[in-house]
Amino acid sequence: MEKKKVHNMETDFFLDSYKECRNAFISCGNQILYRFPHSKQREIKIHDSIGVIDTLFIRKKKKPSKRLILLSSGVHGVEGFAGSAIQRKIMQEILYNQLILDQDILILHGINPYGFQNKRRVNENNIDLNRNFFFKRENIPVKEKNKGYRKISSFFKPRFPFTFWALEFFIFALRFSGIMLRLGIRKFTDAAVNGQFEFKKGIYYGGKKPETVVKRLRNFFKEHLPVYEEILFLDFHTGYGEKNGLLLIQNASLGSNEDSNIKKIASGLPVLRPDSNDTFYKTAGDFTDFLGRIFPDRKNIFPLTVELGTLGNLSFLGALRSSFLIVAENRIFHHGARFSYAENTVKEKFLRYFYPDSRAWRQTAMNKVMTVCKILFERFENLENVDNGH
Repeated sequence: MEKKKVHNMETDFFLDSYKECRNAFISCGNQILYRFPHSKQREIKIHDSIGVIDTLFIRKKKKPSKRLILLSSGVHGVEGFAGSAIQRKIMQEILYNQLILDQDILILHGINPYGFQNKRRVNENNIDLNRNFFFKRENIPVKEKNKGYRKISSFFKPRFPFTFWALEFFIFALRFSGIMLRLGIRKFTDAAVNGQFEFKKGIYYGGKKPETVVKRLRNFFKEHLPVYEEILFLDFHTGYGEKNGLLLIQNASLGSNEDSNIKKIASGLPVLRPDSNDTFYKTAGDFTDFLGRIFPDRKNIFPLTVELGTLGNLSFLGALRSSFLIVAENRIFHHGARFSYAENTVKEKFLRYFYPDSRAWRQTAMNKVMTVCKILFERFENLENVDNGH
C-alpha cells in the first residue's frame, strides 16, 4: 500500500478548490477501499457539463450492518468546502482506527457540484437545492405563495447592475431597517429563507419540479438503503448561527417519528427545534426530510442538519450583512456589476461568509463538529429497542 500523507492539524483538511477537495476525497476513499475491501466507491452522474456526486460506502464486513450513518455535504455548493473537510477528517480517523464504528457509513460528497465549483449556494438553474428535495413533482408547493416574500420581492431581487459597495450597502441597510421595523424579525425570516417557488431569479428559489440530482439521489437511496433498519442522517452546512457556533437543526415536525428519534440521540446537545425560539425557520423541500418522503412507512430515520456558524447572523448587524451578501451575489449573477472590483469584492466576501479562511475558525469548527459527531455516533451505535417500523 502506497504511504499517504496523514493530516495532523485540523486545518490541513480545508482546501481551496472543488478539484482539490474532490481529489482528496477520492484519494482517501481509495485508501479506505484497500483497508476495508467490502467498501465501495461510486459516482452519481448528474449531467455531462455539471459533474458528479462522489459516494463512498464504508463497510467492514461483507454483510450490511443493521444501522447506517449517512453524511452529506455541498447541498449548498459553496458550503461544500467545510463539509468536505469534515467528511475527510472522519474518513481518516476511521482509516487509522482513531474512530471505530461498527455501522456502515455512506458519504455523499459535493451534492451540488456546480455550486461547489463556482462558489455559489445554488445550482446551475439558480435553484436552492435545499428547497427542492420533494419526492414527486406534484408535491412541490407551486401554488403555495410565500406572501411575505412577494410583498418585498423587489428588495430581494434588484433588476439593475451592482455599482459601488459602500453605496449599495448603505441603501440596502436603509431598506433592510425599514422592512425589519415594519415586519419584525420573525416575518422577515419566514419571507426570506423558508423558500419561495415563484421568482426564478430570486433568492431561496425552490424550483417548479425536482432537479435531476433529486431524481438521481432518490433512485440511489431506493436501491441501497432499504437493507438498513436505522439511519442516522447528518447534512453539513455553514453560515447560520452565532459566530463560531454549532447548531443541530431539526426540520422534522414536532410529534413525528423523526422528532422522537432525534430526542433519543441529541439530548443535551445544541438542537434548534420547531419549538425552540424565534431563530428557528422551517424549510420546504429540505434534504433532511428526503428519506422520510422516500420511505414514508419507516420509523427509524434520525435526520439532522449540522450547521457551523461563521461570522454570526443572529444579531441585527449580522442579519444585515448576510442578507446583503446573498442578495448582492445573486444580483451580480443575473445583472452583472458596473465595476469589476465591486464584483470581486462581493464574491470574495460571499465566499468567506460561508467558508472563512481564518485558521482559528477552521480549528474551532473542526473540533466542535468532531466532538458532536462522535457523541451522535456513539449514541446511535448504542441505541436499544428502537422501533424499526417493520
